Amino acid sequence: MENSVYSMEILYSGKYESWEFEDRHKRDEFYRKVVKQFDGQKVKGQEEDVEDTQIVQLSSNNVEIKEDGKYDQDTSYEWFEYDIFSQMLDFINKEYDKLDKLKK
Repeated sequence: MENSVYSMEILYSGKYESWEFEDRHKRDEFYRKVVKQFDGQKVKGQEEDVEDTQIVQLSSNNVEIKEDGKYDQDTSYEWFEYDIFSQMLDFINKEYDKLDKLKK
């Protein structure tokens, strides 16, 4: 039996938040919604040597844990202007809370 974890993370200057989803489709939809909401603040040209204090990184992460304990992982991410961290965090928490209420 395989176990899978589908999550979304936000990272800025050592601050980190993460949200888990029951399936990849729901997480992907949610991720796209956040990216679309903050599209105007995306950082163009994601260079490897940029300081983490200059960007907010939004990522989606898929981890599939196999029976033998090995795992496959893939991550995709977008970078945004650093000054939207609080706005993005608030937006994600509110939207995630709505999803959570729908499950109950």
